[in-house]
Amino acid sequence: MKKDFEPFAHKGILEFVGELEGICPATTEFKDFFAKLKDYIDFCFKTTSSGLIDTQVEMSRKTKQLSKAMSALTKDGTSVYYWNMVSSVGSMGKFIADERTKSSSKEMPLEQQNQLYRHIVGWIVHIGRFAKEASEMKGKTIDLSPFRINSNESDYNISVFQRSANKTQGSFSLPLYLENFPKMRKDFEPFAYKGMLDFVTDLEVKCLASAEFKGFFAKLNDYMAGYKLASSGSDIVRIGSDVVPLPIEMETRTMKLYVAMSALNGTKGGTLDPWRLMDALSSMGHFFVVMKKNGSKEITFEERRELTWTMVRWARAVSLFVKTASEKKGVSIDISSFENYYNSNVLIPSKVASDKTGRGHRNVPKDTSANNRSNSTKPK
Repeated sequence: MKKDFEPFAHKGILEFVGELEGICPATTEFKDFFAKLKDYIDFCFKTTSSGLIDTQVEMSRKTKQLSKAMSALTKDGTSVYYWNMVSSVGSMGKFIADERTKSSSKEMPLEQQNQLYRHIVGWIVHIGRFAKEASEMKGKTIDLSPFRINSNESDYNISVFQRSANKTQGSFSLPLYLENFPKMRKDFEPFAYKGMLDFVTDLEVKCLASAEFKGFFAKLNDYMAGYKLASSGSDIVRIGSDVVPLPIEMETRTMKLYVAMSALNGTKGGTLDPWRLMDALSSMGHFFVVMKKNGSKEITFEERRELTWTMVRWARAVSLFVKTASEKKGVSIDISSFENYYNSNVLIPSKVASDKTGRGHRNVPKDTSANNRSNSTKPK
């Protein structure tokens, strides 16, 4: 919920600042800098009953205090990192104030979640880089690698902030989510779509916040949004002011996603992960279409089992691709617990069911045939 963002972000940023202070020189200047920084952050997140003018005056005063403390560390503010931090952190108060004007009663859209994460990452990175440069000027080298903040502007993530996020909100668990599987066909699309978006969002914050990963997740979300188009039953869709055939639109989204995947080098080295991912995405698109038909019917036991397996296979394919791509960037993502769930709840049971039915590795809901599936409208 939107109302959860402020305590979530406030706690995460302060925990990061606290850990950063612990590795910087324990001088009077650094103590003053971190005291003014924490005071500034607290004020940005503080809900005040003061008037707009009084609030702006107080914000200006705290900004000047922080700027003065920063200047004492970096030769009167001549550093590039000084100005980057001023520009980034200086926008914190306005950004949070703008968020307060938005309704807190609605669920936060994925696009807005990603925007909030990007702002938080920007604040954390620029604070960390400024503190590192200031420490080196005082003769102490500090290591920012535990926070995964590197010299490359596009090569970082928010591991410390994410630890705080996990404590505050908890990581998304697809197995737990699937325990609330809907009974009716008409409810499958919103249920599955929300679970997929939550799973992808949780996975994204564990990755490097590089341009390549951002591009991949943006195109993946765009592709998944096409599921709703495919399940509408129409062969013609409206995209903005344009009206285009659905197969052409899905082909375009498929190509954009594949280009984004290639940028992560996930398609090199003979790995099967990209093909596994595209097959899983296609399967999910197919079942969105199938369930939309006869939406007033209940989901049978066999259908629920197959739909659950399909969602888990999809999640595993995404995880394995991201894990492979992350490892090529020097970052390890642990998906062992999900692999154990997949092996015990999907792989082995699906093989047993396959042996009993003689229908191969993937079953088809009983109201469709393999021939119908090949001719159905689905993401390519």
